[in-house]
Amino acid sequence: MKQEAPDTQQRLLAYLRPHYRTLAMGLFCAAATAGITSSIALFIKQTIDSMVNGKVGHLNFMCAAVLLVFLVKGFFSYGQSYYLSLTANRLGTRLRDDIYSHLHTLSLSFFNRRRTGAIMSILTNDVPVVQNAAMSLRDTVSAPITIVVSLTMLFVVSWKLALLSLVFIPCMAAVISRISRKMRSISGDIQNKLSDVTTILEETVAGVRIIKSFAAEGHEVSRFSEENHRTLHTMMRGVRRTSQLRPIVDFIGAFGIALILYLGGNYVAHTNKVQLAEQQQWIMANPSKPIKDVTEFPVPPGGMTQGHLIAFVYLLNSVAQAAGGIGAIAGTRAQALASAQRIFDEVLDVESEVQEKPNALVMGKIEGHIVFENVSFRYASDSADVLNGVSFEVKPGEVVALVGRSGAGKSTLVDLIPRFYDPTGGRILVDGHDIRDVDTASLRRQIGIVPQETWLFAGKLRDNIAYGNRDATDEQIQSAAYAANAYFIEGMDQKFDTIVGERGIRLSGGERQRISIARAILMNPRILILDEATSSLDASSEALVQEALDTLMKGRTTLVIAHRLSTIINADRILAMKDGQVVEAGTHRELVAAGGYYAQLYETQLRGYD
Repeated sequence: MKQEAPDTQQRLLAYLRPHYRTLAMGLFCAAATAGITSSIALFIKQTIDSMVNGKVGHLNFMCAAVLLVFLVKGFFSYGQSYYLSLTANRLGTRLRDDIYSHLHTLSLSFFNRRRTGAIMSILTNDVPVVQNAAMSLRDTVSAPITIVVSLTMLFVVSWKLALLSLVFIPCMAAVISRISRKMRSISGDIQNKLSDVTTILEETVAGVRIIKSFAAEGHEVSRFSEENHRTLHTMMRGVRRTSQLRPIVDFIGAFGIALILYLGGNYVAHTNKVQLAEQQQWIMANPSKPIKDVTEFPVPPGGMTQGHLIAFVYLLNSVAQAAGGIGAIAGTRAQALASAQRIFDEVLDVESEVQEKPNALVMGKIEGHIVFENVSFRYASDSADVLNGVSFEVKPGEVVALVGRSGAGKSTLVDLIPRFYDPTGGRILVDGHDIRDVDTASLRRQIGIVPQETWLFAGKLRDNIAYGNRDATDEQIQSAAYAANAYFIEGMDQKFDTIVGERGIRLSGGERQRISIARAILMNPRILILDEATSSLDASSEALVQEALDTLMKGRTTLVIAHRLSTIINADRILAMKDGQVVEAGTHRELVAAGGYYAQLYETQLRGYD
């Protein structure tokens, strides 16, 4: 862990580098604010001495000067807050942009292995921690400047008391170092726990229909509460550590201030006594002259006035506060490095398993000729093969149905064609080109997919239909919708401007599926993949969707995973899959006559669907 931190820190600094101007402005203002804050001690000393000595004119001048100093300080305080906030927010925006864009470069296997809530937590929990660390950079400048300037002025006021004060600084540093070392691991635990809470929240919101249908609200509330309280326990571990820092540092500072007040008070009393004795001697020596004020006699070596003592205590308190600020920096740094490590390790440093070649071929309009050559695939290196030595050919315009029991590898097979995954063995050719050699985007733009579970975005109907062809005209969108039997749109108040709600919640299953088909029609793909597109629909919806699918399939190379017998019978060829292999291939009539595996499926599963 300790070896990773410097690299993580350097990478965070690299994110700050483009914003060096605003950062420099913020740090300059922070330095100026710190310098002015320390210099206030001089005004305090002058004001107190003027007040004690009855110098009204000088006191009025000092009060006006204090107002001016605080006006200047306010200007620089605004500057440090504005520019550092600007830097922090720009840093957070850039991190979110990079995380989001990188997520879209990763293959589906990344999302299969990670919980959605954990990915969301990176954006919602870890990025703000890094932003907060950028804001705390103010203390990395102001705290050292405050300490250096204040210590220098302490030696000017009283070098003896200043030397005594230095004894307490190593004690503060030791406390800060010890506590900050433990904060890194605790910070990582906190972020992991927050990720677990976010995951449960995301799952329950997405699955609220299932939760309610099983009356499992109480179970989910308990599950969330348990995880939430575990997170609270972990967070309080960190709070206990950070909360220890300020009181301990303040106590050490208070002990030093108490000692300074005791010794300094004696110095002031001694100084006043010496000055009073000198005044009495002068009066006795000059009885005919006006009485000379005590304060007109010089302060003896090592002596202190009331103004000196109060200024010294103010400066010493500034040092203690700055030391506490350095401790806060250490804690914030530990939290930021833990969060940054999660950002880099869990997202930005993850490489897609589907890699684009630098000289990838951009495919023009394709014919749709697909060839599988001895293709094998497994989801993880230590898992069993899902596909094993699959070979077949689909000619342009041909409709091929894939049948088999659940787990046979049908969906995995069709997921390989648009390169959601890459084969672990063999190769897949489209129009004679190995798909690993072509530009993935140019390939996917010519593949239309109608899945079993349609995903619609929470926007307008027209935007969902045109998702794959955002340059489409209104006429083209309407034509695609009607070709998909989506005439229900005409009965809606806003028609194509109707908001469908999150995941298309305002539409029925059949309506969502027809919008999905309209989306595919508008793309005008050469290759069509239908993954059990009608399996979850009722009879009336299925008939409308199937009619739309028949329209969509005309003239396109189509691979269809289906349980509907009419779709299978009308296919040009059927591939029967078992345990990740194609065990039979032929037409429906040929395979039934052969009396093999397909014939068994037909008798036990398929015959009853029509």
